[in-house]
Amino acid sequence: MEALKGFDIDAPRWDQSTFMGRLKHFFNITDCLILPIIMQRLEKYRFMQKITFLHGPLQVMMVGVFLIFMVPAACSLFPQSCYMAVSKLEPELRESIISQYGDRVSYVYFNKGL
Repeated sequence: MEALKGFDIDAPRWDQSTFMGRLKHFFNITDCLILPIIMQRLEKYRFMQKITFLHGPLQVMMVGVFLIFMVPAACSLFPQSCYMAVSKLEPELRESIISQYGDRVSYVYFNKGL
């Protein structure tokens, strides 16, 4: 019982404010080894032994299903907004911002998107 007192279930396992912390968490929940394990177990069934020609398309379909759920999870874990110094922008864009706002804007913020 004493071991449970020192364990905070609400505390994240890794520091979620850093990229590496979020990356470790993401890789922890998206285990890439699960598909071969699922296929190995499915291949033991008689119906799967009869349709060996569909193993490849079935795996591709299963990867697609994993991606449908994991891409939104990755977008929610990793920040999608970013910033960059105006001095590092392309010349045309930099001049446009400087002519419109002057030296008041030193950084621009943008959404990385998918």
